[in-house]
Amino acid sequence: MARLLLVLVMAALGLAGADVTGKWSGTLTVAGESEKKPAYLVLKQEGTKITGTAGPSESEQVAIQDGTAEDGHVRFHVPEHSMKFDLVQDGEELKGDITREPDGEKQTATLVVKREK
Repeated sequence: MARLLLVLVMAALGLAGADVTGKWSGTLTVAGESEKKPAYLVLKQEGTKITGTAGPSESEQVAIQDGTAEDGHVRFHVPEHSMKFDLVQDGEELKGDITREPDGEKQTATLVVKREK
């Protein structure tokens, strides 16, 4: 019985996904460009709600809004730069797409960040 309970608890934790709280650093690559730019996220997760900041470095950050973490996906936007993030968590890595539409023109980029130890 104890083993069954342990298996059920572990399965429930796996379905909820891992917590993304922490500092994440890596690169952002704009579609059509080969240059990788630095990226830095500071995230805090409470349940499925994500709050925090994003920017090119730890010292240059702007607030994120409407952050959620569900089914392995982390989504938020940065209103200051009209950027929408749709990331997938794979252990200690977040990767995915960033989109924005300044002046009605869609721009995309790819973000890959790893949790700092």
